[in-house]
Amino acid sequence: MKYQTSVDTVCLQIDTPNEMTRSLIVDGIFHLLWTKKIYFAEKPCPASLHSNFYKKEYYLYSNNLVLATIWMSSFSMKNNFNNTVNTTYYIALEFAGLKSHHPQRDAISNTALFSVCAYLNTRSISFKLKSLDVCLDMYTSMDNVLALCTKKSPKTIYYGANEAQKFHGTYYIEKINIHPHEAVQRAYLYDKALKDKLPYRLTRFELKLQSKFFSKYRHTFIASMIKSLSRYHVMHVPNKRDKNYLMEQYDQYPILRDRDIKRIGFDTYRCYPDIAAVVNFINQLFSIKEMD
Repeated sequence: MKYQTSVDTVCLQIDTPNEMTRSLIVDGIFHLLWTKKIYFAEKPCPASLHSNFYKKEYYLYSNNLVLATIWMSSFSMKNNFNNTVNTTYYIALEFAGLKSHHPQRDAISNTALFSVCAYLNTRSISFKLKSLDVCLDMYTSMDNVLALCTKKSPKTIYYGANEAQKFHGTYYIEKINIHPHEAVQRAYLYDKALKDKLPYRLTRFELKLQSKFFSKYRHTFIASMIKSLSRYHVMHVPNKRDKNYLMEQYDQYPILRDRDIKRIGFDTYRCYPDIAAVVNFINQLFSIKEMD
């Protein structure tokens, strides 16, 4: 069974010390994208409840398709050492659907993303990752795929393998009691072919590394990402009897040790994500220049 690893969504954040600097950077990005026939439309936003500054949000689109979202806002933090308040004015750009399996759209989205990164890197404008979606795409029916967390976090509640879920075509692994965007990370399995009306079978496992993840692991996010991916077993199990056996065994163990995973046979069916592909993608974001 063919499968591949990719990055589907990435959000970048640029922090600036004042509004003027932020405006200059945004104007440069808009001009860059305009030369590539990518246009923007402003979305009206109310004042933030947590800030005295307005949030501005824009959709970036091409061929009547929204490729990305860019928003500008600010946050203030008190420096207890000198009792001053410092305000940061930031720009966030989120490119979603980088791997939609629609070749033309994917090419435009990826070109736009790396053009922005090249623009920033060439001018030594620093940016950071705010979120990242890592995907494992399997060219098979969702009935033949099983995704389970085999190294559970003690502070997280998980769905049982046989536990009913309310969303048709999507299987969530974690039970998120807070707002989903406030979690450090979350993972789920869904029918990609059904969602995007693809002419072939495709099931996607997606691990969303969110803003809190990059705040928590700011200096070790690659190693932490690799560790996060290793927590899950994404398996191709074409035999229904074998799949039911694995699910029953999983539900019997509150904690799975390595010897349990080996005894049950999870590794026999496991699809291993291509870590190098994700790391190379991230490295390219921060190294690409306009002359490349």
